[in-house]
Amino acid sequence: MGSMLPPGPREPSALQTYEWIARPTSLMRRAQARFGEPFTLRLAWSDAPMVFTSDPAEIKRVYGADPETLHAGASSAFLEPFAGPRSILVLDGEEHMRERKLMLPPFHGEALARWRETMATVAREELARWEPGKPVRTLEHMQSVALEIILRVVFGGGDPRLRDAIRRALQVPMPLLLAMSLWRDQERGPYSAYLRRVRRLDALLYERIDRESGDGSLLAVLKSTGASREQLRDQLATALAAGHETTASSLGWALERLARHPRILTRVREGDEAYLDAVVKEVLRVRPVLAITPRKVRRPYELAGHTLPVGVHVTPCIYLAHRNPAVWDRPTEFRPERFLDGAPAPYSYIPFGGGIRRCVGAAFATLEMKEVLRALAERFELRPATGAGERMRRRSITMTPSRDGYVVPHSPARDADVLPSQPPDREVPDLQPRAAG
Repeated sequence: MGSMLPPGPREPSALQTYEWIARPTSLMRRAQARFGEPFTLRLAWSDAPMVFTSDPAEIKRVYGADPETLHAGASSAFLEPFAGPRSILVLDGEEHMRERKLMLPPFHGEALARWRETMATVAREELARWEPGKPVRTLEHMQSVALEIILRVVFGGGDPRLRDAIRRALQVPMPLLLAMSLWRDQERGPYSAYLRRVRRLDALLYERIDRESGDGSLLAVLKSTGASREQLRDQLATALAAGHETTASSLGWALERLARHPRILTRVREGDEAYLDAVVKEVLRVRPVLAITPRKVRRPYELAGHTLPVGVHVTPCIYLAHRNPAVWDRPTEFRPERFLDGAPAPYSYIPFGGGIRRCVGAAFATLEMKEVLRALAERFELRPATGAGERMRRRSITMTPSRDGYVVPHSPARDADVLPSQPPDREVPDLQPRAAG
Protein backbone atom coordinates (compact mmCIF):
# COMPACT_ATOMS: atom_id res chain seq x y z
CA MET A 1 0.00 0.00 0.00
CA GLY A 2 2.73 2.45 0.98
CA SER A 3 4.40 2.43 -2.46
CA MET A 4 1.14 3.59 -4.10
CA LEU A 5 0.68 6.59 -1.85
CA PRO A 6 2.04 10.13 -2.25
CA PRO A 7 5.10 10.89 -0.08
CA GLY A 8 4.81 12.24 3.43
CA PRO A 9 6.64 12.57 6.75
CA ARG A 10 8.55 9.48 7.85
CA GLU A 11 8.17 10.06 11.58
CA PRO A 12 6.33 7.30 13.49
CA SER A 13 2.55 7.47 13.54
CA ALA A 14 2.57 8.33 17.25
CA LEU A 15 4.74 11.40 16.62
CA GLN A 16 2.64 12.54 13.67
CA THR A 17 -0.44 12.14 15.84
CA TYR A 18 1.09 14.24 18.58
CA GLU A 19 1.90 16.98 16.07
CA TRP A 20 -1.60 16.75 14.58
CA ILE A 21 -3.04 17.48 18.01
CA ALA A 22 -0.43 19.88 19.39
CA ARG A 23 0.76 21.71 16.24
CA PRO A 24 -1.70 20.86 13.45
CA THR A 25 -1.15 23.83 11.16
CA SER A 26 2.63 23.57 11.42
CA LEU A 27 2.45 19.89 10.47
CA MET A 28 0.24 20.57 7.43
CA ARG A 29 2.32 23.51 6.20
CA ARG A 30 5.61 21.66 6.66
CA ALA A 31 4.36 18.51 4.92
CA GLN A 32 3.04 20.49 1.97
CA ALA A 33 6.22 22.56 1.67
CA ARG A 34 8.42 19.47 1.70
CA PHE A 35 6.35 16.92 -0.22
CA GLY A 36 4.13 19.05 -2.42
CA GLU A 37 0.59 18.24 -3.52
CA PRO A 38 -0.74 15.73 -2.49
CA PHE A 39 0.99 14.31 0.61
CA THR A 40 0.31 11.52 3.10
CA LEU A 41 0.00 11.59 6.90
CA ARG A 42 -0.31 8.60 9.21
CA LEU A 43 -2.33 9.38 12.34
CA ALA A 44 -3.07 6.96 15.17
CA TRP A 45 -6.76 7.80 15.43
CA SER A 46 -7.25 6.90 11.75
CA ASP A 47 -7.38 3.26 10.68
CA ALA A 48 -5.35 3.98 7.51
CA PRO A 49 -3.07 6.63 5.97
CA MET A 50 -4.63 9.99 5.03
CA VAL A 51 -3.80 11.57 1.66
CA PHE A 52 -4.18 15.36 1.81
CA THR A 53 -5.14 17.54 -1.16
CA SER A 54 -5.87 21.27 -1.42
CA ASP A 55 -6.17 21.46 -5.22
CA PRO A 56 -9.66 22.90 -6.05
CA ALA A 57 -10.05 20.59 -9.08
CA GLU A 58 -9.26 17.50 -6.99
CA ILE A 59 -11.50 18.68 -4.15
CA LYS A 60 -14.36 19.04 -6.65
CA ARG A 61 -13.81 15.46 -7.80
CA VAL A 62 -13.73 14.16 -4.23
CA TYR A 63 -16.93 15.96 -3.23
CA GLY A 64 -18.69 14.74 -6.37
CA ALA A 65 -17.59 11.11 -6.12
CA ASP A 66 -20.11 8.31 -5.76
CA PRO A 67 -20.48 7.04 -2.15
CA GLU A 68 -19.57 3.58 -3.40
CA THR A 69 -16.18 4.96 -4.40
CA LEU A 70 -15.50 7.42 -1.58
CA HIS A 71 -17.28 6.81 1.71
CA ALA A 72 -17.44 9.90 3.94
CA GLY A 73 -19.15 8.23 6.89
CA ALA A 74 -16.35 5.70 7.31
CA SER A 75 -13.85 8.55 7.66
CA SER A 76 -15.95 10.01 10.46
CA ALA A 77 -16.29 6.77 12.41
CA PHE A 78 -14.25 8.23 15.29
CA LEU A 79 -17.23 10.55 15.94
CA GLU A 80 -19.64 7.65 16.40
CA PRO A 81 -19.26 7.30 20.19
CA PHE A 82 -20.72 10.79 20.56
CA ALA A 83 -22.85 11.27 17.43
CA GLY A 84 -24.18 7.70 17.29
CA PRO A 85 -24.45 5.13 14.47
CA ARG A 86 -27.52 6.85 12.93
CA SER A 87 -25.95 10.31 12.72
CA ILE A 88 -25.68 12.00 9.32
CA LEU A 89 -21.97 12.37 10.14
CA VAL A 90 -21.33 8.62 9.90
CA LEU A 91 -23.99 7.45 7.42
CA ASP A 92 -23.62 7.37 3.63
CA GLY A 93 -25.74 6.84 0.55
CA GLU A 94 -29.53 6.61 0.84
CA GLU A 95 -29.46 6.38 4.65
CA HIS A 96 -27.47 9.60 4.86
CA MET A 97 -29.81 11.42 2.45
CA ARG A 98 -32.89 10.25 4.37
CA GLU A 99 -31.59 11.53 7.71
CA ARG A 100 -30.29 14.71 6.05
CA LYS A 101 -33.74 15.56 4.69
CA LEU A 102 -35.12 15.32 8.22
CA MET A 103 -32.46 17.67 9.60
CA LEU A 104 -32.53 20.35 6.87
CA PRO A 105 -35.90 22.15 7.35
CA PRO A 106 -35.36 23.54 10.88
CA PHE A 107 -32.11 25.23 9.77
CA HIS A 108 -33.31 26.93 6.60
CA GLY A 109 -35.90 29.38 5.24
CA GLU A 110 -38.66 30.62 7.52
CA ALA A 111 -37.57 28.31 10.32
CA LEU A 112 -34.10 29.83 10.26
CA ALA A 113 -35.49 33.40 10.33
CA ARG A 114 -37.40 32.55 13.53
CA TRP A 115 -34.15 32.02 15.38
CA ARG A 116 -32.61 35.40 14.49
CA GLU A 117 -34.02 37.21 17.50
CA THR A 118 -33.13 34.32 19.82
CA MET A 119 -29.53 34.57 18.65
CA ALA A 120 -29.43 38.34 19.12
CA THR A 121 -31.05 38.11 22.57
CA VAL A 122 -28.62 35.48 23.87
CA ALA A 123 -25.68 37.49 22.52
CA ARG A 124 -26.86 40.70 24.19
CA GLU A 125 -27.43 38.90 27.48
CA GLU A 126 -23.85 37.62 27.43
CA LEU A 127 -22.30 40.93 26.38
CA ALA A 128 -24.19 42.81 29.09
CA ARG A 129 -22.06 40.93 31.63
CA TRP A 130 -18.77 42.17 30.15
CA GLU A 131 -17.02 45.08 31.83
CA PRO A 132 -15.24 47.71 29.70
CA GLY A 133 -11.50 47.52 30.31
CA LYS A 134 -11.59 44.03 31.84
CA PRO A 135 -9.88 41.32 29.70
CA VAL A 136 -11.96 38.32 28.69
CA ARG A 137 -11.14 34.96 27.13
CA THR A 138 -13.81 35.11 24.50
CA LEU A 139 -13.80 31.43 23.48
CA GLU A 140 -15.36 30.35 26.77
CA HIS A 141 -18.02 33.06 26.51
CA MET A 142 -18.80 32.24 22.88
CA GLN A 143 -19.18 28.58 23.83
CA SER A 144 -21.77 29.64 26.39
CA VAL A 145 -23.59 31.75 23.80
CA ALA A 146 -23.59 29.07 21.11
CA LEU A 147 -24.61 26.33 23.52
CA GLU A 148 -27.48 28.39 24.95
CA ILE A 149 -28.72 29.17 21.43
CA ILE A 150 -28.66 25.56 20.26
CA LEU A 151 -30.35 24.36 23.49
CA ARG A 152 -33.18 26.81 22.90
CA VAL A 153 -33.46 25.70 19.28
CA VAL A 154 -33.34 21.97 20.04
CA PHE A 155 -35.40 21.85 23.25
CA GLY A 156 -37.16 25.20 23.45
CA GLY A 157 -35.13 26.28 26.48
CA GLY A 158 -31.90 25.87 28.40
CA ASP A 159 -31.12 23.00 30.77
CA PRO A 160 -28.19 23.26 33.25
CA ARG A 161 -27.69 19.49 33.46
CA LEU A 162 -27.64 19.06 29.68
CA ARG A 163 -25.37 22.08 29.31
CA ASP A 164 -22.81 20.54 31.66
CA ALA A 165 -23.05 17.06 30.10
CA ILE A 166 -22.56 18.42 26.57
CA ARG A 167 -19.53 20.44 27.62
CA ARG A 168 -17.95 17.46 29.33
CA ALA A 169 -18.52 15.23 26.29
CA LEU A 170 -17.35 17.72 23.66
CA GLN A 171 -14.64 19.84 25.26
CA VAL A 172 -11.89 17.26 25.59
CA PRO A 173 -8.55 18.55 26.95
CA MET A 174 -5.55 18.10 24.65
CA PRO A 175 -3.72 15.53 26.85
CA LEU A 176 -6.88 13.41 27.07
CA LEU A 177 -7.43 13.72 23.30
CA LEU A 178 -3.89 12.47 22.68
CA ALA A 179 -4.30 9.61 25.15
CA MET A 180 -7.63 8.61 23.59
CA SER A 181 -6.08 8.60 20.11
CA LEU A 182 -3.29 6.26 21.20
CA TRP A 183 -5.21 4.04 23.65
CA ARG A 184 -8.76 3.17 22.52
CA ASP A 185 -9.53 0.50 25.13
CA GLN A 186 -13.27 0.68 25.84
CA GLU A 187 -12.95 -1.21 29.13
CA ARG A 188 -10.38 0.94 30.90
CA GLY A 189 -8.17 3.98 30.47
CA PRO A 190 -8.94 7.47 29.12
CA TYR A 191 -11.22 6.28 26.31
CA SER A 192 -13.47 4.40 28.72
CA ALA A 193 -13.66 7.54 30.89
CA TYR A 194 -14.76 9.52 27.84
CA LEU A 195 -17.44 6.92 27.03
CA ARG A 196 -18.84 7.35 30.55
CA ARG A 197 -19.29 11.06 29.79
CA VAL A 198 -21.19 10.17 26.63
CA ARG A 199 -23.43 7.70 28.49
CA ARG A 200 -24.29 10.43 31.00
CA LEU A 201 -25.33 12.67 28.12
CA ASP A 202 -27.34 9.83 26.57
CA ALA A 203 -29.38 9.40 29.74
CA LEU A 204 -30.30 13.09 29.74
CA LEU A 205 -31.13 13.09 26.03
CA TYR A 206 -33.45 10.10 26.38
CA GLU A 207 -35.07 11.79 29.37
CA ARG A 208 -35.89 14.81 27.19
CA ILE A 209 -37.01 12.64 24.26
CA ASP A 210 -39.53 10.87 26.48
CA ARG A 211 -41.08 14.16 27.65
CA GLU A 212 -43.64 16.26 25.84
CA SER A 213 -41.84 18.66 23.49
CA GLY A 214 -42.67 22.34 23.16
CA ASP A 215 -44.06 23.49 19.82
CA GLY A 216 -41.48 24.81 17.40
CA SER A 217 -38.45 23.10 18.93
CA LEU A 218 -36.22 20.90 16.81
CA LEU A 219 -37.11 17.94 19.03
CA ALA A 220 -40.83 18.48 18.35
CA VAL A 221 -40.20 18.70 14.61
CA LEU A 222 -38.12 15.52 14.59
CA LYS A 223 -40.63 13.67 16.77
CA SER A 224 -43.36 14.45 14.26
CA THR A 225 -41.46 12.42 11.63
CA GLY A 226 -41.99 9.22 13.57
CA ALA A 227 -38.29 8.65 14.18
CA SER A 228 -37.34 6.04 16.79
CA ARG A 229 -35.87 7.01 20.17
CA GLU A 230 -32.46 5.90 18.95
CA GLN A 231 -32.75 7.96 15.76
CA LEU A 232 -33.84 10.98 17.77
CA ARG A 233 -30.93 10.58 20.16
CA ASP A 234 -28.39 10.56 17.31
CA GLN A 235 -30.06 13.46 15.47
CA LEU A 236 -30.10 15.56 18.64
CA ALA A 237 -26.50 14.73 19.56
CA THR A 238 -25.39 15.68 16.05
CA ALA A 239 -27.30 18.98 16.18
CA LEU A 240 -25.93 19.83 19.63
CA ALA A 241 -22.34 19.10 18.60
CA ALA A 242 -22.36 20.64 15.14
CA GLY A 243 -24.59 23.50 16.30
CA HIS A 244 -22.36 24.86 19.01
CA GLU A 245 -18.73 23.71 19.20
CA THR A 246 -17.68 24.73 15.68
CA THR A 247 -19.67 27.98 15.73
CA ALA A 248 -18.28 28.93 19.15
CA SER A 249 -14.74 28.33 17.91
CA SER A 250 -15.38 30.48 14.82
CA LEU A 251 -16.75 33.27 17.02
CA GLY A 252 -13.71 33.05 19.28
CA TRP A 253 -11.55 33.55 16.19
CA ALA A 254 -13.77 36.40 14.96
CA LEU A 255 -13.26 38.34 18.18
CA GLU A 256 -9.53 37.61 18.21
CA ARG A 257 -9.18 38.90 14.64
CA LEU A 258 -11.41 41.97 15.18
CA ALA A 259 -9.43 42.96 18.27
CA ARG A 260 -6.36 43.19 16.03
CA HIS A 261 -8.21 44.99 13.22
CA PRO A 262 -10.35 47.61 15.02
CA ARG A 263 -11.23 49.51 11.86
CA ILE A 264 -13.03 46.43 10.57
CA LEU A 265 -15.23 46.31 13.68
CA THR A 266 -15.91 50.05 13.26
CA ARG A 267 -17.15 49.40 9.74
CA VAL A 268 -19.36 46.55 10.99
CA ARG A 269 -20.89 49.05 13.44
CA GLU A 270 -21.94 51.21 10.48
CA GLY A 271 -24.49 48.57 9.51
CA ASP A 272 -23.25 47.51 6.07
CA GLU A 273 -24.83 44.05 5.73
CA ALA A 274 -22.65 43.05 2.78
CA TYR A 275 -19.53 43.94 4.72
CA LEU A 276 -20.69 42.01 7.79
CA ASP A 277 -21.23 38.98 5.55
CA ALA A 278 -17.71 39.45 4.14
CA VAL A 279 -16.23 39.62 7.65
CA VAL A 280 -17.86 36.31 8.59
CA LYS A 281 -16.60 34.68 5.39
CA GLU A 282 -13.08 35.98 5.93
CA VAL A 283 -12.99 34.65 9.51
CA LEU A 284 -14.04 31.23 8.22
CA ARG A 285 -11.40 31.43 5.48
CA VAL A 286 -8.35 32.58 7.40
CA ARG A 287 -9.13 30.63 10.60
CA PRO A 288 -11.15 27.53 9.64
CA VAL A 289 -11.99 25.57 12.77
CA LEU A 290 -12.13 22.22 10.94
CA ALA A 291 -9.00 21.30 8.98
CA ILE A 292 -10.18 18.38 6.84
CA THR A 293 -13.19 16.63 5.27
CA PRO A 294 -11.92 13.08 4.62
CA ARG A 295 -13.46 10.29 2.53
CA LYS A 296 -12.53 6.60 2.75
CA VAL A 297 -11.58 4.91 -0.52
CA ARG A 298 -13.92 2.00 -1.31
CA ARG A 299 -12.68 1.46 -4.88
CA PRO A 300 -9.23 2.36 -6.25
CA TYR A 301 -9.20 6.12 -6.75
CA GLU A 302 -7.01 8.26 -9.00
CA LEU A 303 -5.62 11.40 -7.37
CA ALA A 304 -3.01 13.61 -9.05
CA GLY A 305 -1.31 10.69 -10.77
CA HIS A 306 -1.50 8.34 -7.79
CA THR A 307 -3.78 5.31 -7.58
CA LEU A 308 -5.06 5.29 -4.00
CA PRO A 309 -5.87 1.77 -2.79
CA VAL A 310 -9.00 0.70 -0.99
CA GLY A 311 -8.98 1.58 2.71
CA VAL A 312 -6.96 4.81 2.72
CA HIS A 313 -8.58 8.21 3.26
CA VAL A 314 -8.50 10.93 0.60
CA THR A 315 -8.60 14.18 2.52
CA PRO A 316 -9.60 17.59 1.14
CA CYS A 317 -7.79 20.05 3.42
CA ILE A 318 -9.79 23.16 4.26
CA TYR A 319 -6.87 24.86 5.99
CA LEU A 320 -4.46 24.54 3.06
CA ALA A 321 -7.12 25.28 0.42
CA HIS A 322 -7.91 28.57 2.18
CA ARG A 323 -4.27 29.68 2.09
CA ASN A 324 -3.42 28.65 -1.47
CA PRO A 325 -1.43 31.59 -2.93
CA ALA A 326 -2.45 30.58 -6.45
CA VAL A 327 -6.06 31.37 -5.51
CA TRP A 328 -5.89 33.93 -2.71
CA ASP A 329 -3.96 37.21 -2.86
CA ARG A 330 -1.87 37.59 0.34
CA PRO A 331 -3.66 34.58 1.85
CA THR A 332 -2.49 34.98 5.47
CA GLU A 333 -3.88 38.52 5.77
CA PHE A 334 -7.29 39.22 7.30
CA ARG A 335 -9.02 41.29 4.61
CA PRO A 336 -12.83 40.96 4.40
CA GLU A 337 -12.81 43.23 1.35
CA ARG A 338 -11.66 40.29 -0.76
CA PHE A 339 -15.22 38.90 -0.54
CA LEU A 340 -16.72 42.15 -1.87
CA ASP A 341 -14.92 41.66 -5.19
CA GLY A 342 -16.96 38.66 -6.31
CA ALA A 343 -17.24 34.99 -5.40
CA PRO A 344 -14.06 32.99 -4.85
CA ALA A 345 -13.03 30.31 -7.32
CA PRO A 346 -15.12 27.13 -6.97
CA TYR A 347 -13.87 24.68 -4.34
CA SER A 348 -11.20 27.10 -3.11
CA TYR A 349 -13.45 28.20 -0.22
CA ILE A 350 -14.90 25.23 1.66
CA PRO A 351 -15.44 26.09 5.37
CA PHE A 352 -18.56 23.89 5.45
CA GLY A 353 -17.30 21.12 3.18
CA GLY A 354 -19.11 20.51 -0.08
CA GLY A 355 -21.25 18.29 -2.26
CA ILE A 356 -24.13 16.36 -0.77
CA ARG A 357 -22.36 16.37 2.62
CA ARG A 358 -22.07 20.14 2.95
CA CYS A 359 -22.85 21.08 6.56
CA VAL A 360 -26.60 21.06 7.19
CA GLY A 361 -26.23 23.94 9.63
CA ALA A 362 -24.10 26.22 7.44
CA ALA A 363 -26.79 28.90 7.04
CA PHE A 364 -27.64 28.67 10.76
CA ALA A 365 -24.00 29.09 11.80
CA THR A 366 -23.47 32.02 9.44
CA LEU A 367 -26.58 33.80 10.74
CA GLU A 368 -25.51 33.19 14.34
CA MET A 369 -22.08 34.66 13.70
CA LYS A 370 -23.62 37.74 12.10
CA GLU A 371 -26.03 38.34 14.97
CA VAL A 372 -23.32 37.95 17.63
CA LEU A 373 -20.94 40.29 15.78
CA ARG A 374 -23.73 42.80 15.21
CA ALA A 375 -24.53 42.80 18.94
CA LEU A 376 -20.84 43.11 19.78
CA ALA A 377 -20.33 46.08 17.46
CA GLU A 378 -23.29 47.89 19.04
CA ARG A 379 -21.76 47.65 22.50
CA PHE A 380 -17.97 47.40 22.33
CA GLU A 381 -14.70 47.99 20.60
CA LEU A 382 -12.04 45.35 21.12
CA ARG A 383 -8.31 45.49 21.71
CA PRO A 384 -5.87 42.57 22.07
CA ALA A 385 -4.93 41.68 25.63
CA THR A 386 -1.49 40.53 24.40
CA GLY A 387 0.84 41.50 21.57
CA ALA A 388 1.15 38.87 18.86
CA GLY A 389 -1.77 37.24 17.12
CA GLU A 390 -2.89 33.91 18.58
CA ARG A 391 -1.79 30.63 17.04
CA MET A 392 -4.11 27.80 16.06
CA ARG A 393 -4.25 24.93 18.54
CA ARG A 394 -6.46 21.86 18.63
CA ARG A 395 -9.25 21.68 21.17
CA SER A 396 -11.20 18.47 20.72
CA ILE A 397 -12.08 18.36 16.98
CA THR A 398 -11.74 22.11 16.36
CA MET A 399 -8.78 24.47 15.98
CA THR A 400 -9.09 27.39 18.39
CA PRO A 401 -7.07 30.47 19.48
CA SER A 402 -4.08 29.49 21.60
CA ARG A 403 -5.04 31.99 24.32
CA ASP A 404 -8.80 31.47 23.90
CA GLY A 405 -9.32 34.79 22.12
CA TYR A 406 -7.91 36.96 24.91
CA VAL A 407 -9.16 40.52 24.32
CA VAL A 408 -10.15 43.69 26.16
CA PRO A 409 -13.59 45.19 25.45
CA HIS A 410 -13.93 49.00 25.50
CA SER A 411 -16.85 51.37 25.09
CA PRO A 412 -17.05 52.56 21.45
CA ALA A 413 -14.80 55.51 20.66
CA ARG A 414 -16.18 58.88 19.63
CA ASP A 415 -16.07 59.64 15.92
CA ALA A 416 -13.11 61.96 16.48
CA ASP A 417 -11.07 59.29 18.23
CA VAL A 418 -8.30 57.83 16.14
CA LEU A 419 -7.97 54.06 16.14
CA PRO A 420 -4.46 52.65 16.03
CA SER A 421 -3.33 51.21 12.74
CA GLN A 422 -2.51 47.51 12.62
CA PRO A 423 0.42 45.96 10.77
CA PRO A 424 -0.35 43.25 8.19
CA ASP A 425 -0.74 39.77 9.62
CA ARG A 426 2.36 37.65 9.41
CA GLU A 427 2.72 33.92 9.53
CA VAL A 428 3.78 32.80 13.00
CA PRO A 429 5.01 29.38 14.08
CA ASP A 430 2.65 27.24 16.11
CA LEU A 431 2.93 27.44 19.85
CA GLN A 432 3.09 24.45 22.13
CA PRO A 433 -0.49 24.70 23.47
CA ARG A 434 -1.47 24.57 27.08
CA ALA A 435 -4.05 21.98 28.07
CA ALA A 436 -7.62 23.07 27.49
CA GLY A 437 -10.62 22.32 29.64
